Amino acid sequence: MTCQETVLIIDGEDSVGRFVKDTLETEGKQVLLAFTAREGLEYLQSQRVDIVFTELKLPDGNGISVIQTALQVHPNIASVVITGFGTLESAIEAMRLGACDFITKPFSRPQILKALHRAINLTKLNTFPKWENASTPPSREKINKTFVAHSSPMREVIAQAKKFSQMDIPVLIQGESGVGKKSLARMIHRESPFSDGPFIHINCSIIESTVRFNKQGVGILDRLLQADSVENEQKTTLFLEDIDQLPKLEQRQLLKMLKEGLVRAPWAPVSKVNSIRLITSTSVDLKAAVLLDEFHRSLYDNLNILPIQVPPLRERKEDIIPLAMQILEELCQAWSCNFAECRSRMSTEICEKLYEYSWPGNVQELTSVLSRLLLTGDSVVVTKLLNQSQSSNEQEETISVPFLGDLKQMERHMVSEVVKRCGGNKAAAARTLGMHRRTLYRILSNESEDEESGQSVGIKH
Repeated sequence: MTCQETVLIIDGEDSVGRFVKDTLETEGKQVLLAFTAREGLEYLQSQRVDIVFTELKLPDGNGISVIQTALQVHPNIASVVITGFGTLESAIEAMRLGACDFITKPFSRPQILKALHRAINLTKLNTFPKWENASTPPSREKINKTFVAHSSPMREVIAQAKKFSQMDIPVLIQGESGVGKKSLARMIHRESPFSDGPFIHINCSIIESTVRFNKQGVGILDRLLQADSVENEQKTTLFLEDIDQLPKLEQRQLLKMLKEGLVRAPWAPVSKVNSIRLITSTSVDLKAAVLLDEFHRSLYDNLNILPIQVPPLRERKEDIIPLAMQILEELCQAWSCNFAECRSRMSTEICEKLYEYSWPGNVQELTSVLSRLLLTGDSVVVTKLLNQSQSSNEQEETISVPFLGDLKQMERHMVSEVVKRCGGNKAAAARTLGMHRRTLYRILSNESEDEESGQSVGIKH
């Protein structure tokens, strides 16, 4: 290997230290092994060390003190915390001081190697020049390429995704807006045997505003995929985002493609050699949409073969701080910022606020908050933002509905009020109300028609 990083391991358990040492040496790294804080500090004073793996609880000290000293001696060093005592406070403090990851005992070789590679990337980021006067925000395509999975629910999601990626069967990814469904779809494609082929991403809500069928009755999906199959001999992965927004005509077209073998289905023995590998996603309850006759039942049965439910951030709080550090690292890379300086702004208070906040916008909202921290450099602004958002959510749990008017008018008032409180986001409002987006649009559309016609919907006298 061209780069021979030196890694220092400090762990009071002989078996654990040697296990980590053997794993890192298989990667061609030069490894130093210490069993006490004193031995580790001696290595730091006398040797060039790029990365340190340290146990939090050492026989003669603690890993946090070691990290603090390591940063003073080697400013660009990256640290990984090893712990069997993974409290939130210690993890926050260690990561704020410079740890790029932490692994909890018992751990596996892949976990060690993943932490190693993140640490190597961090040492490279720390040598980047400071960001100045950047004018273009980083593309979201560059953010969240990998998944943080410290929590049990997210580890299960990743395991499912990797297993399903090897199967040439439709996958349905479900979860709230902003949880990372698109990123998970790309991961499934990358892990699949068809990763060399094209990945086509279509947002179904856009199809609704386009000319859907030509004079021969061929839909947008069919035309697009026919054109792609001519140009590409490799298998195509098609990702249909917000499948619940696919118009009824296109739903039937997609079902027809499944039955004809253009899109691979397990019970379609006539599937073409280069049939489409299909991945879909939704933020709504498709089963409920079927019951409301807003989604085709047969299509739902074809898509719901390998479902994956991605949990919201509030249900995987263990991931919030590690994920925040990863996003901040990737934002710094996109903006060419000095990561060590940006990380220092992540005070214990901010980390606690990030942990306590409910994150209705999930990973997308977390990315926006961290972007503000990076751009303004003012941690107080971020703390106030989270406090205001949290108090706003707590205060707006009730809605006043006027008694005057009929039931439809009351319904429209309630829907309009929820849309306002969701910042105009109708999809979020629909989720809050537990209704399909098309139902919400219909209610609001009726309101607009009443206003335009000048009809009164109040009590008749």
